[in-house]
Amino acid sequence: MERGPLDDLFPGLRRPQEALPDHPVHPRVLALPVDDRVDLVFVVWEDPGGPHALHHALRERVEGALLSELSRPASHALEVPLRALRLVVFGAMDELDQAVRAFGFTREDEDPAAVAHARGEASALGRAVPEEVRALRADVRAQPLAERIAERLRPSVADEVFGGRPGAFFARLNVALEVEGERPLPPRRASLDALEALLVPCVEGAVRWIPALAFQALCDAVAVVTARDLGREVQWAECAADAEGLAPPPLLRVRGPDGWVHLPIGLELLRWCVMPLAPGEEPPPLSAWLTDRLGT
Repeated sequence: MERGPLDDLFPGLRRPQEALPDHPVHPRVLALPVDDRVDLVFVVWEDPGGPHALHHALRERVEGALLSELSRPASHALEVPLRALRLVVFGAMDELDQAVRAFGFTREDEDPAAVAHARGEASALGRAVPEEVRALRADVRAQPLAERIAERLRPSVADEVFGGRPGAFFARLNVALEVEGERPLPPRRASLDALEALLVPCVEGAVRWIPALAFQALCDAVAVVTARDLGREVQWAECAADAEGLAPPPLLRVRGPDGWVHLPIGLELLRWCVMPLAPGEEPPPLSAWLTDRLGT
């Protein structure tokens, strides 16, 4: 398993680097500090076999990198906010814009810092890359309220991980909401829509970032609503982190009419609430997603 995408920000936790597999889309995500924020840099060394193959490979990298950071516990949560995702593409590639549009990437003038970072990585790997290079960028947006709530959650869940005490993150989230002048929310499906409006940026074409602890609290809220409002038996996976602060994504088990089913709530909320919206896209509210996913 590859290291977390922001391991450069935690130099004291570095381990010996295992050899990376040689792949047209770089397996490692690079961290590029910019002032008081950080960009994540994804690199395409060569055409992996057309736009469909590129889209598939990038989806694995982008979703994996974002979910890795969203799953970190308070003890290792990212303190430097994300500013943007960068994509550095070497060589010619057909239908590039079409392949990367779903991730919010659009063309920009060549970014010297990101390109230099990528070329340095190529040199370290002994990989020769062409001079031709294209740079793309996806903005990252976050709700100011979500950022403040995450900061309020940090001390209150300092020694806890998602699933360690089922419902604890949702309870602490309600306390944080009250401190911010918002009304606490009951464990009802309508509360998920209220949380979505408070925590998820309403923007198109950008990563709709939710700080990690607020994201985990939203996952916990879905679990509590599933148990209390839908009347389902729910089991939380305890997502303890390893020495580098890497934790499994939030995961639930829900008993349905046909037995237990796994609900990868972290991955599903990443795709529903965090990944960019296409122009004109208006997804149903989160409560409708939950009803459709699990039934009434």
